[in-house]
Amino acid sequence: MPALKLILVFALMMMLLWRRAPLAPVIFGSSCLLAILYRLPLTAFVTAFWQTITDPSTIELELVLVLIMLFEGLLKKEGYLARMLDGLLNLLPSRRLLAATLPAFIGLMPSMGGALFSAPLVAQATADTTLSPEEKSVINYYYRHIWEYCLPLYPSLLITSQVCELPLTKLIQALVPYGLLVALLGWPYLRRIPAEKKRPGNGSFPLIKEVFLNILPVLVVVLMVLFLQVRILIAVGLVLAVLLVRHRYTPRHLLSLCRETVQVKILLLVLGIFFFKQTILTTGAVASLSYFLQTLAVPEFVVLGIFALLVGLITGTVSYSMGIIFPVVMAATGGQISMPLAIFVFIAGFTGAMFTPMHLCLSLTVDFFRADLRQVLRMLVLPEAALIAIAAAVYIIAV
Repeated sequence: MPALKLILVFALMMMLLWRRAPLAPVIFGSSCLLAILYRLPLTAFVTAFWQTITDPSTIELELVLVLIMLFEGLLKKEGYLARMLDGLLNLLPSRRLLAATLPAFIGLMPSMGGALFSAPLVAQATADTTLSPEEKSVINYYYRHIWEYCLPLYPSLLITSQVCELPLTKLIQALVPYGLLVALLGWPYLRRIPAEKKRPGNGSFPLIKEVFLNILPVLVVVLMVLFLQVRILIAVGLVLAVLLVRHRYTPRHLLSLCRETVQVKILLLVLGIFFFKQTILTTGAVASLSYFLQTLAVPEFVVLGIFALLVGLITGTVSYSMGIIFPVVMAATGGQISMPLAIFVFIAGFTGAMFTPMHLCLSLTVDFFRADLRQVLRMLVLPEAALIAIAAAVYIIAV
């Protein structure tokens, strides 16, 4: 059965990832194996690769990622993030609000392993409380990722938008309620922090102004994308250009920033993801997989949800997960996907990636607080299960 060839390739891919093989070579290798199994002529295989690297959407996404890397690196290098956090420590009087806000603000920048940056701050905000190491770990880890549901700086959203051919603005608008929901689902853990104020809090205008000015670059990007409908490439590029001029970056300084922040392996990985998608389309696996899923005795969205959950569990990285999940999902749905289904699959993949020790932020957080990983995972079950259940309910109602 033709669809089994694609399933075989995916199973092999998951096995290699489970053994912690590098993701980019696995993706490229899977594309090659897929071409061999479907007896794709060499000329067609080369054409598929050429179509991938010359596709405007691929080129745009690669440029966006480069600009985001430079943007994040500049904000760190020029002290924006440090000043913002210093201001928050003095501005917010409530320990509960402070404990959630600190990792959330660190999460404004899509750094891999960024939870390790916020962990000491959460430890400081929850000092002299009765919170266990596991509870501190959950707060740091959970609130670190609330922005990944709706912030256009995250590659997971960009990849989902491009692969599914859904407008980024509409995708984010559909996911915003889930970001708010995640923040609310974490409230039971914040309630365990004593309600008394940590300090009187300084609400002076200069302090508020300091926090606002240092978060302003990120806010401008978000506002331009969500409300002015500006393309993410242009939004990040314009804000980055203004910052480069403001800080008087010379070409030599810009080149140094590029060397420090641009990660070529991530760019190659994204290229591999889109090549894998193009290979699936070229081999004709789209029609065969779609037909195969229709023969199963369970609803298609359940199969796709379980598939996404497993990919997230194995990869432990949301952006990487979406790069694997959605090419296969698009193949299964015949190359078209509705917004409700895309959201449900996204949430399922996200849930899987959050609930695995392969997620770098989870491992780093647990190690920092010297917490019991099993207890941390048990504490995550309820909010993550509630989230995916709500996403499933919304999909069922929508269709």
